[in-house]
Amino acid sequence: MVQEKGMKDLRVAIIGGGFGLRVQAPIIHCHQKMKISSISTMKRHQIPNELMSGEQRPAHYHNWMEMLDQEELDLLFVSSIPIHHFEMVKYAIKKGIHIVCEKPFMINSKESKQLLTLSNYYNIKVVIDFEWRYLPVRQKVKKIIQNGDIGKILHFDYHISSPKYQNLRSMKKGWMGERNKFGGMLGALGSHMIDCMKWLTNDDIETMNSYLFTHIPEGGGEMRDADDAFFLHGKLKNHTSFSLQLLSGVNHGFGSELKIYGHLGTIRLSNDNNLFFGKVNEELKQVLVQTDEKIPTHLSNEARAYYPAFYPFIEKVYEYITLNSLDKVLPTIKDGHEHQT
Repeated sequence: MVQEKGMKDLRVAIIGGGFGLRVQAPIIHCHQKMKISSISTMKRHQIPNELMSGEQRPAHYHNWMEMLDQEELDLLFVSSIPIHHFEMVKYAIKKGIHIVCEKPFMINSKESKQLLTLSNYYNIKVVIDFEWRYLPVRQKVKKIIQNGDIGKILHFDYHISSPKYQNLRSMKKGWMGERNKFGGMLGALGSHMIDCMKWLTNDDIETMNSYLFTHIPEGGGEMRDADDAFFLHGKLKNHTSFSLQLLSGVNHGFGSELKIYGHLGTIRLSNDNNLFFGKVNEELKQVLVQTDEKIPTHLSNEARAYYPAFYPFIEKVYEYITLNSLDKVLPTIKDGHEHQT
């Protein structure tokens, strides 16, 4: 997007000292029209150096309500732990502040339905942070499907395995290991996987069998009851079968494998890097995806990994708020409620 002269700067606040500070804040800081004016963290987190080097340093609050009451804000990124999302989003809506909320969106669909109704009443834009829709290689997958190159989708298969066994045995996970705080991998990664499936297939789940499992219930001196593995299987409304699976409590991982089987061809995406496509009676061939997006070198390795998806995502958020122009890919609170259901 080419920034036009005179276009509004957005005054941005972030709630959350983890992902919000490590990844979101440095990338938002790269956007010419988004100015981080304040940050709220419940603990004494260190604000990234690049945010402290400018003329206007963000105010640092330990009470998020105080921040929303005292600051003049256009956009709030809610990146706290999930059990606080409802009260934070609800409070911001009533204050007239547009919102980007991290996933998992809410604890249940009752909460998401209430916020959907509330956002419509107050005319507040709420976006859900399913930023991976904007990853260039996934955009290419979507285009192949939309062009009809694989025909009707027969089966959607998305499996991830990550070698976290030793880490889970030795390190504390805090709220991420607690079911009553909505920790676990279904919320952390499963929500993205479900969104990926619904977006790519443009379909809804009709029936599903699910099983959550905790392979490592004890580690780092704490007991855990949140899932470190999940298995979801079922059928979409357009008669497509699906299988979503994640393992993290294992010693050897094989990354992510997304396979989409159609009646005219097949797509395979490995680790969100290597894309293969083949038509009937042809071998799968690699598809190269070009991107002109240059990743700023000053970002951390973690932030650099998110940049190709997150920066285009916040570009579309900016257009949505300032120009009232909703990109068809941008996930809104309506998507958040449907996923929560």
